Amino acid sequence: MTEYNVKFMFADAVTIELTFPNGVGVRDAKTKVIASWPADKEAITGPDDLKMIHSGKVLDNAKTFEDYKVPKGSQVVMHLQPRPAPPPVEAAGVSRPAKTQGEATRCCTIL
Repeated sequence: MTEYNVKFMFADAVTIELTFPNGVGVRDAKTKVIASWPADKEAITGPDDLKMIHSGKVLDNAKTFEDYKVPKGSQVVMHLQPRPAPPPVEAAGVSRPAKTQGEATRCCTIL
């Protein structure tokens, strides 16, 4: 049985090389990548926080490598893109400064 030999590359050219069994799902592959995550990279929480890109396509977690016709037996390069962290949630009881009339409507006032 032939396996998938994949070299994952981050935007800063850091790489991770892993092998996967025939029929592996994208979600399972992402889980294995997260388990091998470089210590110097910001940690991610799960497969939904990671984009895996092959041949210009963002791979769907519900599909398999075979669905995307990823070649077996030779090394394949895929790109990894961690999803950015969500913006911080405002603390309860903390409000933003009140906007002036012009800022609130973003329209011109003609006198």
